[in-house]
Amino acid sequence: MNTPDFLGTIAAERQQRLTGRTNPDPGAFALWERALHLRSEESYLRRLREAYAFARSIEYAHDGLAGDIYIAHPIRVAAMALLSRPDADADLGVVGLLHNALEVSSISRPELAAKFGDGIAEQIFNLTVDRTQQWDAQYKQWYYDRLHAGAASARIVKVLDKLDNLFLLGLNPDDSIRARYLHEIQTHVLPLAQRDLPHVLPYMIELVADCHRAGYFGSDG
Repeated sequence: MNTPDFLGTIAAERQQRLTGRTNPDPGAFALWERALHLRSEESYLRRLREAYAFARSIEYAHDGLAGDIYIAHPIRVAAMALLSRPDADADLGVVGLLHNALEVSSISRPELAAKFGDGIAEQIFNLTVDRTQQWDAQYKQWYYDRLHAGAASARIVKVLDKLDNLFLLGLNPDDSIRARYLHEIQTHVLPLAQRDLPHVLPYMIELVADCHRAGYFGSDG
């Protein structure tokens, strides 16, 4: 398996995220700085820095995690997106940084549109899952059909969001939820990776297999 150069071994990546559950993850910030050094255009960097500052200013409410712990996730997703598509425009990173903003904060779609434009706000809206329907097969098909019909940047962010979350799937003790999550990845997310991030697909397939093998691995340790 060829590992993308922005990822380490599955074991190392998992341990980084486990450690990052209790202490701010320096690896996420280092990855972000690496992504910023890909390009030198001032307009590109200004757009990303503006989105980064905005993302850091948000008050997050996510699964009992403090904001300085949670923020590592969108920063990693944004950095991986930029590193996976170095020729993309800065809005790929903006979507990565803010992909969960509507779900885990009080920020509204009109606020996002006013700050970053209607296109960004629409992509983030399209990425936001209605948690009351998250395990409904018809809703999930509609959700992913909408992503397929929309901007490539939203699809890329979705793939890398799921990839980042997979490393800690084993913290969930509910066998049925883990099984449904992996089914969603295999049914809907791997085809997105095949379409937009084929060089990430083999790693993600192996990560899914690893999650099946690992099962529930207990507390944050």
